[in-house]
Amino acid sequence: MVLNVNVKSVILEARELKISDQKTTSSIEICDVIGCHLCEEPGGILPIFFGSAPYLVIKYISKGKNYKWTAENVHVTGSREECEALRTKVNEKLGKETERPKKLGLFINPIGGSQNSLNVYSKTIAPLFRAANIVCDVMVSERPKHIVDIMKSFDTTCVDGLVVVGGDGTLLEVINGLLTRAQKEAGLDYDKPTCKLKPLEVPIGIIPTGTGNGTAKGLYGNTDVVTAALHIIRGKTNRNNVQAVYSGGKLASFSTIVIGCGLFSDLIYHTERQRWLKKARYFVVPLHLMLFKKQRLFDAKLTIFQRDSTAEDADGTSEKSTTYEQKGIWGICSAGGDFIAAVESKMDFITMNKHSQEINSFTLLVYKEAGRLPFLTHFFQLMAFSLSAFQKDFLLPYTVRGYKVKIQCSDKSPDPESEEVNINNLLDVDGELLDIVDGEYEVWNHRQLLRFYTSS
Repeated sequence: MVLNVNVKSVILEARELKISDQKTTSSIEICDVIGCHLCEEPGGILPIFFGSAPYLVIKYISKGKNYKWTAENVHVTGSREECEALRTKVNEKLGKETERPKKLGLFINPIGGSQNSLNVYSKTIAPLFRAANIVCDVMVSERPKHIVDIMKSFDTTCVDGLVVVGGDGTLLEVINGLLTRAQKEAGLDYDKPTCKLKPLEVPIGIIPTGTGNGTAKGLYGNTDVVTAALHIIRGKTNRNNVQAVYSGGKLASFSTIVIGCGLFSDLIYHTERQRWLKKARYFVVPLHLMLFKKQRLFDAKLTIFQRDSTAEDADGTSEKSTTYEQKGIWGICSAGGDFIAAVESKMDFITMNKHSQEINSFTLLVYKEAGRLPFLTHFFQLMAFSLSAFQKDFLLPYTVRGYKVKIQCSDKSPDPESEEVNINNLLDVDGELLDIVDGEYEVWNHRQLLRFYTSS
């Protein structure tokens, strides 16, 4: 939508622009102004016959339904002097928006999702960043794990923020590289699960062009690339909790979405083995497994760590542990501490809110054996972020600070090279498969380790 007005119809106030046309008066908050630029003045005699072309363009954020944001324009006509004066005043206001990034480090995965990340950036995202006077240092991944190598030496102090153009897998590479490097530089024993880790100060934004875009959906309410870019331009940030996975006595990975074994690693394992189906595999394979394949049940030793309310420690960090022998279960997964509260509010579970700020905990779910129809109902309710997804007899929920899992193979002593043993040593971390040692791993929550660009 383009609004055409005369310069005298635009009034700049302390925190907003008031714009009047013949019928209505509308307001645009300064924080929602993307940029303000003069256009080239048309030459020749055309303006004599057709009137003055818009000379000043004010680009701003319009907020629609389902959290979708768009970039709209106000075309302002008037004398050159009047338009230049208005531009100067608006840009002075924008200059006081100190949270706004002026330079970004941008990492593009060109083969993720529909393999259109470069096209999305050049045609959609780059023009928006230019309009906001943001300079980008662009790096394109050239091979698997290339971004991991870049993160080992990238100087985050030379940029105001980082942007990932890709999906959850690319984001995980960036987060693992940056957080691990930060702990090494701080001299911390980060392989110890209870070690208090150093937070990452540089904010991160995501342009969701991957196959899995759960983090972006949690931050922005949808997976629209323009919406994501506009959140980044605004520069508002929130701190988010992060889960860390430990196996074999070492830190194995961080996670911002979900960590799961059993059913969850099965789904990722079999999906990746059917890559010839391309993107259809993410629908066909899970549906086939849930409808036609027998549930692969397993036993596990589960130890959960919860806050010890009887302890007299000053910072409330003491834990008590409880161990359970889980028999015949289908899967184990965990998400952020505000998972259920966020589902209830129709938002994704990694979005920060007061609940996750106040307690250092997260949700652990144990899946018992379930019928196909009840599980499918649960699955679709989960996709719709419905609280009723968790009101199932086959779910055992726990609120924990950490937990430890030891997966136990069946009594038949399967071949060490069998599929069962292979899958038991795999863990789903944000949609990526992670090797674990001897089917054993530990997960702990770390408070406010990351800053994400989001205005939610």
